[in-house]
Amino acid sequence: MDNQAIDILLSRFVLFSVEGTSEGTVIQVLYDNDLMIVPRERVVKDALIVDRPYTRKRKAAEIANDYFSMNYETAGAEGLAVARIVDSSAPKFEFPKRRQNGTKVLSFVTRPEIEMLAIHAEGAYRDWVNAKRRDRQLKPNEFCKQCLGLGKIKEKDFLEEYWGNGEKLVKAIKAHAETSKRKNGELLLVDLLK
Repeated sequence: MDNQAIDILLSRFVLFSVEGTSEGTVIQVLYDNDLMIVPRERVVKDALIVDRPYTRKRKAAEIANDYFSMNYETAGAEGLAVARIVDSSAPKFEFPKRRQNGTKVLSFVTRPEIEMLAIHAEGAYRDWVNAKRRDRQLKPNEFCKQCLGLGKIKEKDFLEEYWGNGEKLVKAIKAHAETSKRKNGELLLVDLLK
């Protein structure tokens, strides 16, 4: 990870914006087990659900409306950073010019899908590669259901139990980083780990 991203994560309050249940559960497990580089006291909680260390809001304007009214330059912090957990780097994400207020945006890519973590956790990466060669349309979540018997791979309760205390999750995140083709300057989930 580049030093600029590390500086942002360490020097600011961080709001995690997640795409779905799987991404939210990953952030929750990492937060609950104090496994992220971001200091726990600087993780911005959801505006609606108490103690949830992420928001499901993904539009810049909605985030600005719900989170920009607070002062993030307290306790030595240099402002706010929004850490997006997304499966591709393509979506454009910009705050309205009049409302940017110095907020930094970092995108952590989980390409092709967050379910790749379960494939790594199950030690099935080679099987996944072979299955993908046979069926180019195969998605990681379908592979998890069909080949690994993980029929509830998109369900919160299952995922919370599956990832447990975070040790399995950290190993899977590191394994996925080793097999990912990181584009220049791209951030991965492994960059969030301590």
